[in-house]
Amino acid sequence: MPRRAQSGVRPAHWLGLIAIIAVIGGGGYTLMNRTTDPMTGVTELSANEFMENATALSGNEYKVEGIVDDRLDNWRSADGRLFSVQLSDGSGNTFVPVWVPPDYKGSNIQRGQRYILKVLVLETGVLKVLELIKS
Repeated sequence: MPRRAQSGVRPAHWLGLIAIIAVIGGGGYTLMNRTTDPMTGVTELSANEFMENATALSGNEYKVEGIVDDRLDNWRSADGRLFSVQLSDGSGNTFVPVWVPPDYKGSNIQRGQRYILKVLVLETGVLKVLELIKS
């Protein structure tokens, strides 16, 4: 008497199907939710070099990540705003002056918040904000 073929899906098939769906779903989630650094290719500012000779760096663009410490001026908003930003690196904490020009249309800057800044070093040694991202 010949054996009859077993009908239905075996448990091993279900496990394989679930594993395939999980791999495809996880890969799709990773591709859709990946983060990129919008300031890729911008050199990070060395706090030590900046403190030694800021004017030698003038005219160059850098990436700075730090916490806004305080507003340093009582200027009219028409003249821009000057902030003290705390940079943390291996040598400790350094405070640098950051100027936000009056025509900057980016996000609002708040004390105590961490930001990633693309800055231009001015001849005076002050950092002018070109781009600003809250991190």
